[in-house]
Amino acid sequence: MSVPADKRTESKLKVIMLAKDLAAYTLKITSNSKVFLPEYNDNLTKHIVEAALNIYLDAWNANDIKVDGSRKRADERLQLQENAIRSCKDLLSLISLAKSVFHLRSKREEYWCRKTIEVRDKLRKWHESDIERYKDCDA
Repeated sequence: MSVPADKRTESKLKVIMLAKDLAAYTLKITSNSKVFLPEYNDNLTKHIVEAALNIYLDAWNANDIKVDGSRKRADERLQLQENAIRSCKDLLSLISLAKSVFHLRSKREEYWCRKTIEVRDKLRKWHESDIERYKDCDA
């Protein structure tokens, strides 16, 4: 039996796949040394890559935590989700800075920001869902 469209929930795996796609996209575009100049590698580019990788890794690790009624495990999972959300905010600010420093095309900046915002919004929904889901966990 199929689930009505208004009753369907989004798979948590989708946010992981979107985060992975964002990290891969970030790695791909920052490896273009004609745009992301090597002399800025230690100052800016590595922070951009690090933020994108943190989003993916924190989401992946949060998804890997099986709570089983444990408050401590629930808190670990929620913290990793919050870290991923925070890294999305960091990446957005770094993309804005990269636009100025590397003279990224506006279309590239918009696309990259849209991808990041999509991941951030899905992470927030997942986080809110988990807060509700684990509110009664044991201490």
